[in-house]
Amino acid sequence: MFTYPDLVLSQKALPITKIETRHQKIAEDMLETMYATPGIGLAANQIGLLERMVVIDTEFDYEEYESGAPVPEGAELIGEHLIFMKKPRIFFNPEIILREGKTSTKEGCLSVPEFQAEVERSEKVKLRFQNIDGKSEELSADGLLAICIQHELDHLDGKLFIDRLSPLKKEMARKKLIKERKEFDAMMRDATELTPAKKRR
Repeated sequence: MFTYPDLVLSQKALPITKIETRHQKIAEDMLETMYATPGIGLAANQIGLLERMVVIDTEFDYEEYESGAPVPEGAELIGEHLIFMKKPRIFFNPEIILREGKTSTKEGCLSVPEFQAEVERSEKVKLRFQNIDGKSEELSADGLLAICIQHELDHLDGKLFIDRLSPLKKEMARKKLIKERKEFDAMMRDATELTPAKKRR
């Protein structure tokens, strides 16, 4: 999973000219990554793939899994979470063809960890996309699904939700996120450089 400020997140994904078997496998892997996090949407850019595909599930439920406990009927163990009521959606070459109304909601992002902000978006959207068979479909969405669709399609265009903030709020967010990323990278370097001899002390 790539996180801000990794450059791939600011690059525009390219249309998929032919949907192949590998795309189904990629979509399945993306769904597993999304559920394991857990999140409600994931765009190909976030895993370093510059192709126009996203996965979304705004309806599933989850709870933490206690190691060794039985997996309840109707649940699936993914990573450290029990996932219930899955309704995955896979969109290839998605494009919004109609927007209606305005709404403002607090958003977060798997690629912008531990940061949330109020973002204004369209209240309703109509989406045109290709399914796994390459056939064109349309979907009308409102509520959380509409917001998630817009959020993920922003990713495909190389935009993050923080890019929709005012210049002042965006700059504050950028500084905070870069500082946290540097601290995390430094912590990981220290852990990697720790020799076995030092660990035993």
